[in-house]
Amino acid sequence: MSMLSALAHAEAMETMAAVPLTAFRHYRLSDRPLVIIPLTMAGEAGAPLAAMLGTAKRDMTLLVVPQPRNRDQRFAFAADLGRIVMDYINSHRQDRRGEGERSRYTDVPQILVPNHGGVKALADLGRMCRFRSTSGPYAVPDVVPEVGMWLTFLVDTAEMAGTSMLLPLTAMLTEHWATGQSTLEDQNLASLMAWIAGRGERPAGPGRGREPGCLPAGRAGDVTGVRQP
Repeated sequence: MSMLSALAHAEAMETMAAVPLTAFRHYRLSDRPLVIIPLTMAGEAGAPLAAMLGTAKRDMTLLVVPQPRNRDQRFAFAADLGRIVMDYINSHRQDRRGEGERSRYTDVPQILVPNHGGVKALADLGRMCRFRSTSGPYAVPDVVPEVGMWLTFLVDTAEMAGTSMLLPLTAMLTEHWATGQSTLEDQNLASLMAWIAGRGERPAGPGRGREPGCLPAGRAGDVTGVRQP
């Protein structure tokens, strides 16, 4: 943390509102990004529990795995999610026929997740899906390994500076705004947005000011269950 950013964080704590760190946006934002909010089972790495995804606020799809330890339910979930993701990615692709069929992308697809935990969830899902067989005794739909390879590619490119195909919102916002809370608390998207809104009161951090039973847009559930006030 530089001296200027430390000063901005101190000013944010004093005013109880986020302080801008830059006058320019350093990321490309698509006009139609695909938002994915994943939730994984606590205590078991890579076990998907649910996901909400879509390209419009009023047109979101909720997918749920009733029993994450059940292999058939897990890959049925992956297939449903994969169809939505691949339909979105393919909507940016234009097939050209003629001398040798080939495809080109007229625009770059962009996926937004709430925080770094969302990137980790997609990485685990991609690893689970990309090597699955589409034939044999444990066959999965063709879209499962296809989306697994795409998710792995997107997660790998997210680690490269300047790419904007897979973006965690908290990382993008904290590069442009300084808050009065810790780096860990900045991973709570709701708390971070409250600081940016600058309501003139102490924003709610993790575990504070949240309705019972309402988890933040993170990655994993609470292994001990939802705490009651």
